Amino acid sequence: MSKRLLLVGAGHAHLEVIHQLKERKLSQVDVCLINPSSYQYYSGMFSGYTEGLYEEEDTRVDLEALTKRAGIHFIKKSAGRILPKQKKVVCSDRSVYPFDVVSFDTGSRSLPPSSIARTIKPNYQFIPQVNEIRKTTHPLIVGGGAAGCELAMSIQTYKNKHQIPGNVRVISAERILSDAPAHVSRKLRSIFSKKGIQLWEHERASEVLEDCVITDKGNRVRHTGVLWLGGAEADSLFQDSDVACDEQGFAYVRDTLQFEGYDHVFGAGDCVTMTDHPHLAKSGVYAVRQGPVLWENLQNYLKGNPLKRYNPQTNALYILSTGHKKGLLTYGPIAHHSHQAWKLKNKIDTEFIQKYKSFSE
Repeated sequence: MSKRLLLVGAGHAHLEVIHQLKERKLSQVDVCLINPSSYQYYSGMFSGYTEGLYEEEDTRVDLEALTKRAGIHFIKKSAGRILPKQKKVVCSDRSVYPFDVVSFDTGSRSLPPSSIARTIKPNYQFIPQVNEIRKTTHPLIVGGGAAGCELAMSIQTYKNKHQIPGNVRVISAERILSDAPAHVSRKLRSIFSKKGIQLWEHERASEVLEDCVITDKGNRVRHTGVLWLGGAEADSLFQDSDVACDEQGFAYVRDTLQFEGYDHVFGAGDCVTMTDHPHLAKSGVYAVRQGPVLWENLQNYLKGNPLKRYNPQTNALYILSTGHKKGLLTYGPIAHHSHQAWKLKNKIDTEFIQKYKSFSE
């Protein structure tokens, strides 16, 4: 009798699983992918698209073509809840999908509920959002992490190229790039200044109004559109289900990428928190490395074999596009700003997306 494997979400790790399934079919296992969009957009190329270096098609993978080639049934729906004991996933339209094994790679949200701000998550919403906001005079980004800083520089570069007046504004609750060493933040602050990006550091956006954002220090920062990148927010998918979650609502997984208490439920990427590494950043650099481990463990679990353990790398390589084909490379204490850094980023990003695009064509 065949078993059913459900893949919920098409994040970095699941793209690798789907890629492997084309080459190595699982015997007597029916595989389904549940995802709300027919395309998976690659966030690593969002800055390049925003600046005008890439076209929309360059940044996305056709999931329907990809799954067809891999012999996977594609279900264009949003998962709303998991019933782990009953082995069922309930979608937002109340349809129910039973499974023997399920894996989640749905990413995270970045926008608090009931906000008028724009967001880049889910990622298929990014293109229309940025197309509009980059043409306005004073776009405002809430969030001083890597994504917020990179998009601020990309939007400002686009505005300068197209002679659109005004400056990008950034509000950061901490120092920008607070996870990096202080000298990296200083370097980025200097780049901001040269580009004319206005920065409010150590201020938290407490209220978003139609024409301004009010900070916790009482400042009213005027805007012509807000892009909210204030950190990862958990989807309600797991909070409404009988699974162990951290305080923010991200499901806990062990180093085998299995949910706490449920060996038949797996998870990777931003939607989960590792029990042994609770402060690991919600970043694609880790999800990419989780992909091969997840693939091996799904196979091993279905076959009754021992599972592998995922150990996150101590230092991760980050390269932020700063505009005009320059990049700020950081690796631990190392920081390097140059055209060569951007060329490396472009190589990594284009090779990643082409791996799955060529597979789906």
